[in-house]
Amino acid sequence: MVNLSNLSENLQELMNEHGLNQSTLAEAMNTNSSKISSYITAKRAPNYTTFIALIEYFHCSADFLLGLREYPCEEIRYQPVRPFGERLREILQETGTTQYRFTKEADVSWGVFYNWLAGKRFPSVDNLVKIAGYFGCSVDFLLGRV
Repeated sequence: MVNLSNLSENLQELMNEHGLNQSTLAEAMNTNSSKISSYITAKRAPNYTTFIALIEYFHCSADFLLGLREYPCEEIRYQPVRPFGERLREILQETGTTQYRFTKEADVSWGVFYNWLAGKRFPSVDNLVKIAGYFGCSVDFLLGRV
């Protein structure tokens, strides 16, 4: 589960480093400031699309923003986020994990899993962390950024 306090703290740190307030970040992200406020006050996590937009906007590690890593923007050149379903298929193949085994062991319903693979839905930020933990990789790796 995502620690909302860590996400809040790291988002605030990135905003301060870039000289942004809630309104300017919301404008840059083409959203409203109440959403940004809910992330800063640790009331909720961003959805997949907003989370991806944040890490790409700040050019930072997904793992840093989630509080899973200490440093925000190592000297890594992050690749653009890959389509999630495509990336999940690759990781399943690379690890020799069947779809059935993954859904059972990761406790993901078949319907949700199918929608991820088909690109019809995206995992929550909590599920990104859960999936990365299942495969023993970083969220950045799961997203195809490194």
